[in-house]
Amino acid sequence: MYICINCGVKVAELYRRYSPSVLKVLKCNKCGNMADKYIEYDPVIVLVDLVLLEKSAYRHLLYNSAFKSYWKLMVVLLLSESFRVWSSVEGHNITDGLTQNNSTDKNDSFDRERSFYTLLCHTTLSLSSFVFTVIIATELRWLILNTRPPKYKTSDLIRALIVGGCAKLLTLLGLVWEHVAQDFHYILIYGYTMLCLLTAYSVVCESGRGGSLIGLASGLIAYNYVSNCIYWLSTTTMNITVLQSETWNL
Repeated sequence: MYICINCGVKVAELYRRYSPSVLKVLKCNKCGNMADKYIEYDPVIVLVDLVLLEKSAYRHLLYNSAFKSYWKLMVVLLLSESFRVWSSVEGHNITDGLTQNNSTDKNDSFDRERSFYTLLCHTTLSLSSFVFTVIIATELRWLILNTRPPKYKTSDLIRALIVGGCAKLLTLLGLVWEHVAQDFHYILIYGYTMLCLLTAYSVVCESGRGGSLIGLASGLIAYNYVSNCIYWLSTTTMNITVLQSETWNL
């Protein structure tokens, strides 16, 4: 079952093929527009409309396209976000990595590699808490309001959050181009990421800005809470280890 990218209602089919090279895009019975104009468009145009936050492009990608590699997007998102944080913590970027001296101490290299995998686990737990909290908050809101979109699926919401969160990949540009005002650069990207998440969430949940903000805000609170807890736990564990080593040396 497909959906109309304009009004969001379900449609039985998007087009009819009369020959291997001839097809006709069907119109939606409700709104009268073409059910999915992107069938005839180049994928680059779809990508441009996704960047421009067009809801029709999000509906096409999430419901009508043959794209299924969302787990790959999730892996890329986790690795890129972990690498960005790791690079800022270690005090070097991609350019520094290309020109790094090979005489680095082996212990330092091991510690840096271990810190990257630690940050990867940190990022995975934080983003997982964000996704699960958004799902729970959405279910609770519909339970309270006694309303639920007929075509809603939890898997669709997860895919929408992955697609919207991919806007954070733009933070890698700050490492490549070495922006002078990186904090301002990251603020702009985080703001744009929130707009992408709001658009994707509203497409799947058929909610307005208020309902979308409530669902995403709860996820962001959980994300920050888990991140702070993990950071506090890792810092406390490190301090205890240092104290124990100093005690043994005495």
